[in-house]
Amino acid sequence: MRETLRYIRIGAVIALSAAIPLAGCASGSSTSAGGLARTDFTKYEYTGEVYLLRGLANVFSTGLDVMNDRFRSKGINSRVDNHSVWQSWADDIIARAERGQVSFPIVIMGHSLGGNASVQMARYLGDRGVKVTYVASFDPTITTSPGPNVARVDNFFIPNRRNGEPVNIVVEGPGFTGKITNIDVTPMPGVDHFNIEKQPQLQDKVIALARENMKPIFRGSEPGENR
Repeated sequence: MRETLRYIRIGAVIALSAAIPLAGCASGSSTSAGGLARTDFTKYEYTGEVYLLRGLANVFSTGLDVMNDRFRSKGINSRVDNHSVWQSWADDIIARAERGQVSFPIVIMGHSLGGNASVQMARYLGDRGVKVTYVASFDPTITTSPGPNVARVDNFFIPNRRNGEPVNIVVEGPGFTGKITNIDVTPMPGVDHFNIEKQPQLQDKVIALARENMKPIFRGSEPGENR
């Protein structure tokens, strides 16, 4: 019965995505590809670009806004927006990568529909030769698969099962050679689809992993250059 009720709640969330207009975006977000370029490197203390993808209508994934603030407070280039912008973000990264204007490592995280989109965005980039260092998905609604050039994916999920098998995990895509870990968070007391990304211990874990490959930006004769 508990699992049936969970399916009903998540199904309602997905259905509502077609009916509820997107809420206003929080600070640091942008749906405009033209607004995505990182041109002012002087405001960041570390290398890297962090992309956080909310779920339905920007109202069920507020833990990502907290993480965005946490990254920014450390001088890390981070932004948060609705899952629907993932391809615009990815296309901007690809265009800047061709000009040598991307600050690596690239980190992508998302919750619910944004969890789906985080792996989809990583695969899109990987298929086009852009390295993605770390992806974290929080209770996605479908099974996804990263492709080449994606180094690591951690999927924190509450199993949706069909014929006894979970259908919201991450599996290897063609050419994938990195690491995938699917972490069932069911043993965590009180955790559900709507608060999984808000759990401090999970936030601490993914932020620490994201920061592992980030380096202090060198302030040379031209402060802020990170090319």
